[in-house]
Amino acid sequence: MTLNRRTFLTALAGSSLALTMPARLAAAFLPERFAAARMDDQGNYSAALFDLEHGDIREVLLPARGHDVALRPGGSEWVAFARRPGRFGVAVPMDAREPVWFSARPGRHFYGHGVFSADGRLLYTTENDYDGGRGVIGVRDAGAGYRQIGEIPSHGIGPHDLALLSDKRTLVVANGGIQTHPDRRREELNLASMEPSLAYVDIETGDLLERHGQPEELRRLSIRHLTVAGNDIVAFGCQYRGDADDLPPLMGFHRRGETLTVIPAPEETQLTLKNYIGSVTADSNGSVVAASAPKGGVVTYWDPQARRLLGSCSLRDGCGLAPTHKGATFLLTSGEGWLLSGSADGLGPRHSTRFHWDNHAILVS
Repeated sequence: MTLNRRTFLTALAGSSLALTMPARLAAAFLPERFAAARMDDQGNYSAALFDLEHGDIREVLLPARGHDVALRPGGSEWVAFARRPGRFGVAVPMDAREPVWFSARPGRHFYGHGVFSADGRLLYTTENDYDGGRGVIGVRDAGAGYRQIGEIPSHGIGPHDLALLSDKRTLVVANGGIQTHPDRRREELNLASMEPSLAYVDIETGDLLERHGQPEELRRLSIRHLTVAGNDIVAFGCQYRGDADDLPPLMGFHRRGETLTVIPAPEETQLTLKNYIGSVTADSNGSVVAASAPKGGVVTYWDPQARRLLGSCSLRDGCGLAPTHKGATFLLTSGEGWLLSGSADGLGPRHSTRFHWDNHAILVS
């Protein structure tokens, strides 16, 4: 008999083993579960909860391309967001209940990222007030169908990614600095004057606590994705909007009260990044950061404390990253259909799927 997840849980519930086995040991028998957005070969968009052993656990069809996914604390549901300039979001319960759909208010669209408050009560989403020419953070009540109850400024233009620091009150926001408008499709309207920044915002008041911009010579280095590693070190990845022959550093690190720094990779690695970091995440210990460069087909690994490159591996169109339960190891997803584990030491076995995986992934359990 094949022992799958459901069989194991059923057997465990009906045995004395369930009374004596520690929860962490029981969990070790179960595959890790992840969630991500994707597209199939017929052009249908979806977001799914899945594991590498059994495939899909639950799929939700999307009306257009998705982007990132956020897990509600407590693990009761996960939320998928539309890619810019989309306006939909969907909360998907872990059980068989129906998904809950919500949308951006008029005059706003999502940038594709969100994060929950530490208690799971509120959802914060990066949004564009496109007629006002400013970035905002939407505030939604997760217990009331994700009804919008407020909005705070992102203190910049083009807020893309965001995360909560360990104090559970400070939000760090990657303001890409690029002005867009849905009527102009994905045209970037202010490249000559763009102002990327990393902003720290009090989620209870909306007040700006700190704001750090790029130096003048790196004005066109858009801060796009970020993660919070150990000791509240913020690691962020950039996308360059200047001359393709330039090779600016693309990875940055920052702690509150310090100076923002961007770190070049060794020259042979820097060349392969193609001036574009697509996703950034920390491992389960917060001690290693992975950053993908899908245009270059490279995933890099960094030590956020020492602020140095640990290594890299090749994966064509590899962008999505999620921590696993094993330190310094990540799930990697590819637009060419691959799912696999990766670390600075190399790549694990590849799992072929029929999906083109989108830019991001998360560990659910």
